[in-house]
This record gives sequence, C-alpha cells and structure tokens, in this order.
Amino acid sequence: MAIVLAAGIIAYKPFAPEVELDDTFKFPSGIPPTLGSFQSVAVGEDQIYAIYVSGSGSSAEKANQATVTLGVYTEDPSAAEAVQDNAALMNAVIDAIIEEGIPEDKIKTVSYSVNPNYDWEQKMTVGYRVTNMVQVEIDEIGKVGDVLDAATGAGANNVQGISFGLSDDVSTTLQTEAYVNALNDARGKADLIAETLGLKITGVLSVSESVYYPYTPYRAYAESDMVGAPEPTPILEGTLSVSVSVQVAFTFEQIA
Repeated sequence: MAIVLAAGIIAYKPFAPEVELDDTFKFPSGIPPTLGSFQSVAVGEDQIYAIYVSGSGSSAEKANQATVTLGVYTEDPSAAEAVQDNAALMNAVIDAIIEEGIPEDKIKTVSYSVNPNYDWEQKMTVGYRVTNMVQVEIDEIGKVGDVLDAATGAGANNVQGISFGLSDDVSTTLQTEAYVNALNDARGKADLIAETLGLKITGVLSVSESVYYPYTPYRAYAESDMVGAPEPTPILEGTLSVSVSVQVAFTFEQIA
C-alpha cells in the first residue's frame, strides 16, 4: 500500500478489497469533502478507481422583486368603532397603492385582529385595537419607495419590513451559472490531482449536489426635510446570490 500526499491527505489504495457499489455518495471517514481522495469500487467483475472531489460555485445578481408588509392599526373605545375606522383607513391605503401601478392581485391580507386594550391598574377593558396587515408584491424595484410613501401618506401606520427576491427566470439563470462554476471547480481539482500523480481522468462515476440561496437582509432608509417637502423614501435593494456545492467521483487510470 502506498501513501501519497496531494492537496491535503489523499489515501491511495489500488489494492483495496472489493466493496459493493453504494448509490449514496459518501466521503471516507475522517476526510473532509473539501479534500480530494481516492477509492476503489467493484462494478461487476471490474475494479474501478475514482478520485472524489468537491466543487463550489456561486452567481449573484441584484434583487428585482420586493415584498412589503404594511398595514393599519386603530384604537377606539368600542370594537365596532375600531373596526370601522380601520376599514376606512385600510381602503384608503389600498387605493393609494393601486394608484402607484400595483395590481390588486398583488395585494393580499396576511393578518387581521381585534384585541381589547386592558388597563391593569383599573382592571378593566378601556378600548379595542384593530390591526390589518397586507403584503404587497412589487415587480419593479424602483417603485418600492413610492409605494411606501403613498401607503403611509394614506394612513398606513405599521410598516413591518421589506424583503427582496429574484424572479423565477433570473433565479434559474443564476442557479445554472452556479452549477457550471461548481462543476468546473471540481474538474479543476481532479485535473490537478491527476496531473500531479500521473493519472488520466477517464469519466465520471457519480455526482451529488446541494443548492443554497443565502438570505440578504434589506436596507431601507426614510429621510425627510424638516423645512421643505418630504423627500422620497430611498430603498437599496442589495444583491442576492445562489451557491451550489457538488461532489463528483471521477474515474481514472494510471498512465503507463
């Protein structure tokens, strides 16, 4: 048995005993997937030797979609008054959002509640609070600030936050690019190992992968001019990326 060091610790066992082929990709115990390793497997009567390597790749793009969660809360002595006041304000908010070019089917209610306001000192209910929250999907990032300004101007007094995302076509493109980058990374490692040790890559035995969409928190800034008219709310959408990790087993043969 020969021991070879290449790009970390690589166990080379050309005379290892035959083992059954396992469809589940596994790395040898004690060897992290970021390092290359050699293994032999039995396929029928043939003994196949493989280099196991990992590869990673990513691709990024600015977010092109946004989801804003906002709404109205009202407080009144009676539940009926609170509900009526809330409905009037919420209708005004929705109308203002629609006037900014957002289709009605892009606006949906996500929560509605009616709760008593309890005074613990007096030990009695002193009024009611009604909260109505909607989620607004915005396909044009440039409209986010305008939608926020229009909604708050119409009476929205509860803005929970903004989340950014990618449209399906952009997400698919990024994932494809990340896959290609990850596979190229894995092949580059295998080629380096093979060239260093005098081996020839002959094919691919197996591939497994994982995809990761990192979360990018939003940044929203509201600014106003204390003397003149209010400034529009600027929104910085940030960048979202897709990362892919692959594990590839490349078959090889020794160069005579």
